[in-house]
Amino acid sequence: MKSHIGLSLIFSFLSISAFAQVKPDILGICQGKDIPKDLIIIDRGFCDEFLKAEVNSTILDLDKGVKPTVKEECLPPTSADKWKFRFYASHSFTTYFNSDVSFRSTRYNVDIKDYQWAERSSREFFTPEEWRKPGSNPFQMIDEPSNTFTASIEKNGHEFFISAFHPKFLQAENQVKYMKGTIDGTAVDGIQDINKPFDGYDQVPGESELVRNQNTHKQMTFEIGYGHRFTLLKGKIGSLTYVPSLAVGVMVGQNLSVMVKENEWWEFEGHDDAYGVQGLGASLTNRIEINSPKERFGVFYENKLSMYRQEHGFLDGTQKYNLGFMGNSVGMKFMIYNPKNHKKKVPEV
Repeated sequence: MKSHIGLSLIFSFLSISAFAQVKPDILGICQGKDIPKDLIIIDRGFCDEFLKAEVNSTILDLDKGVKPTVKEECLPPTSADKWKFRFYASHSFTTYFNSDVSFRSTRYNVDIKDYQWAERSSREFFTPEEWRKPGSNPFQMIDEPSNTFTASIEKNGHEFFISAFHPKFLQAENQVKYMKGTIDGTAVDGIQDINKPFDGYDQVPGESELVRNQNTHKQMTFEIGYGHRFTLLKGKIGSLTYVPSLAVGVMVGQNLSVMVKENEWWEFEGHDDAYGVQGLGASLTNRIEINSPKERFGVFYENKLSMYRQEHGFLDGTQKYNLGFMGNSVGMKFMIYNPKNHKKKVPEV
């Protein structure tokens, strides 16, 4: 029949009985799905009563311990998400950016342009050869390399965290830089070696003999931050998650500086700065995670761009600089607690 068919769905005992055998189609029609093109629906309250009957049927099935057969659209919404706790541990490869440094002390009182920092990685502590040496402590690998540890809590994709990063940076070798100021009372204004190599005991007034300037002992960066979790892929074998975040923090440590004594070549004077706060800063982080099913554990890569305003001891004075660095970390993550993985089993009726 080419003309449209008018179907008047009038709620009554007879109409429910008549359509009982095609209930799945009626459910779809009442939900606005799978309506044939040549079918015109005149609904006078049938769908409302039909859907109510479906919900009541589901409740009765649940009371009897029978698994409901109603489609998901008729089921009540799932319970709200709850807090989950995660822990991250990684090794960090850190690049430090050059910066202008202002040194103020009795002997060394100069400003150096484009001063270069280098990473002290201590990655030899990852090798069995190092562990076999007399007196070696394999567990020192937790402290020696530049590691990062993070604990987080997350709910509905909103993640709050606290991290502890163990950076180690020092004055790069063989630097020839522009400096201006005074060294041992002699004015300097030009390009020269920061640590002048030995050249036959012919020391010249105004030469820079800054042997060491390093932040490695007890050096830590503590940050608190916020990120948001985005699930990129999810399947039976696991999931792929992207987490951008922002953090603010404090850097603490104990600087060590060493300089050749005036009019000497092989005698040195050094200074250990008091342990304490060195600067404040912030970080922008991007992390990619590959997680196991139910996210019980996983591996991740993290890129962190940081900037800290540093001011701490140097010889008998101080030094100031902006420390910028980029960290690339690779490590493992663990789900410490997820309420979804600890659901109580419902006893069978």
